[in-house]
Amino acid sequence: MLVRAILIIVAGLIGASATAQPSDSTAAIMPKPVCSGHLGESVAINAAPLTVEMLGGSYRAHPGWPHPGEARVDQLRYSSAVMLRSDDPRFTDFDLSPGPVHSRTSGCWFSWTSIQGKSGIAGISDAGIGRSGYVDGFVPARPAVTPDIVGYSFVAADDNVHRDSYTWIGVWNAKGLAERSRVVAFDGKRFLILATLPVRLGAISKLSDLHSQAYFLTLIGEGKLGQKVAWIRLVWP
Repeated sequence: MLVRAILIIVAGLIGASATAQPSDSTAAIMPKPVCSGHLGESVAINAAPLTVEMLGGSYRAHPGWPHPGEARVDQLRYSSAVMLRSDDPRFTDFDLSPGPVHSRTSGCWFSWTSIQGKSGIAGISDAGIGRSGYVDGFVPARPAVTPDIVGYSFVAADDNVHRDSYTWIGVWNAKGLAERSRVVAFDGKRFLILATLPVRLGAISKLSDLHSQAYFLTLIGEGKLGQKVAWIRLVWP
């Protein structure tokens, strides 16, 4: 009887221990952060123009074009860009940029009004907590296979690209801490490097031009706390 009682007690302890341990699937589920700010809340964000030359591009003259010509960064056309900075701790670690930009660590979306200058965006105003850049329930697609870009690591991509048989367009950051990234069009078998930029990126989104085969690309930098982050708009082709 004594042995049987000991076995029952031991079995009970093992069962209690097993019950107390969370399953792997439960431990892996992490709730998404909820933004601590309210819609329309002002956030101090400074912006300075980021010229095509600062991105490693140049102006390419064409017959009949006025000086200085078309602004291009490798195979992409330069539209506009700014370098953003904020001391707000929520303005960091960006992973989505369909227009407004999203912080994965704070859960906040940030938006602003662009001030147009002679050569693109000259600055921003009315910066603050904005609405999501996507409809409720939308989850950005992620490619099952990505090409191996030597010296770079995959960051993010946008799908439904229909140009030259490519189906995705994405960004890769240089391995290590180098301030360098690449914009790449790819499918399951091949890839095309469209541009190399002197910044690290956190996200890319594309918008099709209804009147041509062009794609408008919006890119946001990684977003290190208290440091400058690039927000760039380019066009392919």
